[in-house]
Amino acid sequence: MFRISRRNLLVSSAALAAGAGLGLGRAVAQSDATATLKLQTFGGDAELAGINSAIQRFNKAYPNVTVEVSIDPISTGWGDYVTKVLGQFTSGSAADVYGTAIETFQAFSARGLFLPLNDFVAANSGFSDFAPSLFEQGSYNGNINYIPIGWNNIMINYNRDLFDKAGVAYPARGWTWEQFRETAKALTVKDGSGNVSQFGYEVPNQNFFVLPWFFSNGTNILSADWTASNMLDPKVAETLQFLYDLIHVDGVSPIPGAEAMDNQFFAGQVAMINRGQWIVQNAKKNNLNMDIAVPPQKEKEATIIGFGAYAIAKSAANADLAKALVLELTSEETQREQGERGGGVPGRKSAASSEAFLAFPPSAFLYYETLPFTTPVPSPANFQEVEKIFIRHYTAMMSGQETIADGTKAADAELSESFTRLKQQLGG
Repeated sequence: MFRISRRNLLVSSAALAAGAGLGLGRAVAQSDATATLKLQTFGGDAELAGINSAIQRFNKAYPNVTVEVSIDPISTGWGDYVTKVLGQFTSGSAADVYGTAIETFQAFSARGLFLPLNDFVAANSGFSDFAPSLFEQGSYNGNINYIPIGWNNIMINYNRDLFDKAGVAYPARGWTWEQFRETAKALTVKDGSGNVSQFGYEVPNQNFFVLPWFFSNGTNILSADWTASNMLDPKVAETLQFLYDLIHVDGVSPIPGAEAMDNQFFAGQVAMINRGQWIVQNAKKNNLNMDIAVPPQKEKEATIIGFGAYAIAKSAANADLAKALVLELTSEETQREQGERGGGVPGRKSAASSEAFLAFPPSAFLYYETLPFTTPVPSPANFQEVEKIFIRHYTAMMSGQETIADGTKAADAELSESFTRLKQQLGG
């Protein structure tokens, strides 16, 4: 769901608590509990700032509890994060609280790593501020394992200055694939030799970014229940052909590379990209006149949603303290701060309705308005394999190294083998 370039950090709450207080203006009963909690989470500057503030509030009630934070930028994908976390449990070095994302939920829950939190959720009425669907998507076999935080749905992020310069109207709700294609052509700038100085669009290079194209065509790369490949659906090939043509026929996008084109977008060299709300923090830093639009539709209006959440390890020695920390990490104060900094759409509607959150981009209201027709990112327990298989063949097809017919067949075969292995591993 998140793609943020930042080195891993290790932060101790003792150092954080030494700073100035937050001035919350409320009495806090102090506990004499003494412990150390380990928090393994993900994100960048916006997420870290909100976590730091939450830990400061937590330490007002638990001054003798140290929280050690390890934050991962997820720069190489959620599959690698799954591998990292599984390694921590295997080696006996698991954290107490984990920040993670929907891409990993089944991979972790199927292995029984986290506590069921049904009673915890029922006992805290404040969780009613979250969309119920987030808890449903955070459940496995009837147990809530994940408490939601921020979420992201992929939107078309576009540079309004480039639209204005080209005399192109801003995208309207309900625009079609062909309207998008013509818009991308109009926003592509080439010199007399055909060299491109400004691309109309970036054909995505990542699983999360590209899937809305399939959803808007009424299909998916996996079956609806995430238990099998759907790569042989003709609509999958049709979607891939459309993206291929944007690159090789229309010339509005380069071939997807290893690096995403965020920097080129901020520099005005790409007019439109598929991203989530997390891009807002860097758009503000770069003074980019940006707005968002709902992805174009072929068969229906659709986009993808991925969201973050906190879970508590079954191995946690201080589960009650871990739950108290999660309450602060998912509080309205934390959600508001992270959302306004650009760390994702707050899971709490109260935080997502704040004036500051809705101030930028101009159509920020669309993040929440599109929630009813979002589709969760397909996240089976073998997600780390599924993502790598799909992206490897997808990039080969987009570059012309594989034909779409051969690529979809090869991906289907590999995905089918992966799901067979998964069933064997889980005793199916």
